[in-house]
Amino acid sequence: MTFIQVKFLIFLIMIFFAFYICPIKYRWIVLLCSSIVFYAIAGIKYLPFIFVTSFSVYLAGRKMGRIYDEQEEAAKKEGLSRKEKKELKEQAKAKCKGTLLLALIINLGILIICKYMKFFIGPINGLLQSSGSARQLTAQSIIVPLGISYYTFSALSYLLDVYWRRVTWEHSYPRFLLYLIYFPHILQGPIERYGRLGERLKQELRFDYKRVTFGVQLIVWGFIKKLIIADRLTIFITKVYNDYERANGLLFVIAALFDVAYIYADFSGCMDMARGISQIFGVELDLNFDHPFSSKNIAEFWRRWHVTLGEWFRDYVYYPVSTSKLVKNIGRKTRNKWSPRFYRLAMNIVPITVTWILTGLWHGTGKTYLAWGIYYAFMLLISSTFGEDLHQLAVKCRINTETMSWQLFQMVRTTLIFAGGRMLTSPGGLWKTKYIVKNILTTFNPWVLTDGSLYSYGLDAYAVVLSITGIALMGVVGRYQKKASIRECIAAQGIVFRWLVYLGAVLAVIIFGIYGPGYSASSFVYMAY
Repeated sequence: MTFIQVKFLIFLIMIFFAFYICPIKYRWIVLLCSSIVFYAIAGIKYLPFIFVTSFSVYLAGRKMGRIYDEQEEAAKKEGLSRKEKKELKEQAKAKCKGTLLLALIINLGILIICKYMKFFIGPINGLLQSSGSARQLTAQSIIVPLGISYYTFSALSYLLDVYWRRVTWEHSYPRFLLYLIYFPHILQGPIERYGRLGERLKQELRFDYKRVTFGVQLIVWGFIKKLIIADRLTIFITKVYNDYERANGLLFVIAALFDVAYIYADFSGCMDMARGISQIFGVELDLNFDHPFSSKNIAEFWRRWHVTLGEWFRDYVYYPVSTSKLVKNIGRKTRNKWSPRFYRLAMNIVPITVTWILTGLWHGTGKTYLAWGIYYAFMLLISSTFGEDLHQLAVKCRINTETMSWQLFQMVRTTLIFAGGRMLTSPGGLWKTKYIVKNILTTFNPWVLTDGSLYSYGLDAYAVVLSITGIALMGVVGRYQKKASIRECIAAQGIVFRWLVYLGAVLAVIIFGIYGPGYSASSFVYMAY
């Protein structure tokens, strides 16, 4: 069950009334029960996985929390020196380390087995056959629980935050389970931290007409992005890449640019729906997209795109690796021997490469996503090492870097770098990517814009114009959002105007959304991760 299915809308309406009819102090229980039901509808077979993860992490957090509580009580004794108090802290942390490692191994093991077992089916079947067993594994026999990457990362962040004493351990298992399985963010995130979402879910969740209205508006905007823009663009992109031997040159460029708009409309559309759904219950989810295409370099782009995932890898992978003994040793050996530029490169190469290879493998399995991670590691290393040099070069060339034209150039450059990353994964294989890139560089065919061949890949002229209009609308809305809140602006208008806007948006989804025989709006692209 996904946000754009009719049965989900029915489910949401039922939960909405049950939630606000229920007394305030029990409303969190309504959210917990509805989240379990939502997950069970997706598949009863998935429930044991999230229960194992939630209970094992809860127990580990509970044990570590109690060890730290005992240490704090012991440190309150009179007469203890600062050194003795420090020793108590170190002893408590050492006791917690074993619990932390065991919980990490269990839950990372579940994630790795579920996501990557399919690559070992051949060797496992070979072993079974050699041992005389007639049983054979198939990819279909491997259970991949809904949202496993998202709830596992949320669980691990809680574990590490308790271990590092960034948050207080949760005493109630039902409360912790709600944090993990909360249905608005279980499908595609955002990857919430316990210190934020866990505390928000404990607040008094009261009805607020304005907040509910804002939530519904955000849901409708998500529908527009998904059903009108993303699901229309993916028809063209899929046909071009599937029929790559017939397509050539400019058609591949258009598909690549459409692909950038598609992934943004699809993923940010889901985030808008998730945040809107959560808002109607009085719970704010973290912002996952912050106008990424206004970024002036690729590092800034990844601080604005999939924000919560970037923060997760920054806090739990990049920072620990960058402060590790290996990186410190590299720093000591290169600090006085190399130039500042290559010293920065030496200090960044290990943490950035490790972080982005893992980020690539989180997004998907196989060589394409490994290449994707290496691609962004390379781009970020270039940016961090030579970014200032490139800026100084522009200044020496008497380029005014404060003008809108230069900023537009930077945004276009960043978008093209992102399109290059998508080109590694979207076609369906690195060999196909190589063919497409070579074809783009060697074929000049601007006449596809006028000879009608552009409209032979699933979208007619009307659909292409509608798609481009949708992309332009996202751009206009995004630009206005940087200046003011559109929802606040609408709320300030008269009731007639407000309802005309609401009805117009709903009618746009009904009239221009992708529906019909053979069409299935059953999933978002990032649900696979």
